[in-house]
Amino acid sequence: MLKKVLALATLLLAPLAATASQLPDYPFIHITGTAQQYVQPDMGSIDFEVIAADADPAVALKVVQQRVAEVRALVQAQGLEEESLEVRNVRQELRKNQRGDGPAVVEVKCVVHLDVHDLAKWAALANGLLGMENLDSFATAFDTSEREKIEAGLAADAVRDASRKAGTLAAGLGRKLGPVTGLSTGALRNLGNAMGLVAADFGFRRKEAPQTQGSGRDNLVNVVMVPMALSVDAIFRLK
Repeated sequence: MLKKVLALATLLLAPLAATASQLPDYPFIHITGTAQQYVQPDMGSIDFEVIAADADPAVALKVVQQRVAEVRALVQAQGLEEESLEVRNVRQELRKNQRGDGPAVVEVKCVVHLDVHDLAKWAALANGLLGMENLDSFATAFDTSEREKIEAGLAADAVRDASRKAGTLAAGLGRKLGPVTGLSTGALRNLGNAMGLVAADFGFRRKEAPQTQGSGRDNLVNVVMVPMALSVDAIFRLK
């Protein structure tokens, strides 16, 4: 059954090649190869909000400034550079009294971003932040300084995966796999449209790399592995 389906697909390519200049004019196989792995991170970042509320905005602002100063002291105590901490988006908002029986209060907040290039200090920083008041909306992200090297390895693995799949399809047709004549880390431009295919026609779905972010106080101390993935589209000539 597989041979019949593949043979039919090969025959269908001939008239398409005559009418679509972007298609090769020889029998070919279009295939996608993928590769993925989880990588141990060596750097990370923490984002959180500093929030204080009071009927007097000056009092709320003073609390926020005090907490930011405490965060800076924690960063300095761990030997991190001052540039690793950034305070941004300082703002104030009027917040109604939740019980409805008193005056509205002013909420002052800011966002703090902290880069950590030495994960040996991560636990001490995270636990120090968890011990502070007025901090909320924690989010963490991790990465690796070897990203380019790892992505190069993933690209090679994805090409091998595409070649293996194409070889299996060629064998199903009783043919041998020829040289690769087109290769892209994204979908080959206009190929699917030229073949009359839309997204729903493809059985394969590219999977986006999972986010390496965690949110909430419970996730702050955890160092998360970095998922990395890469896909390639390839065209192989059939012998």
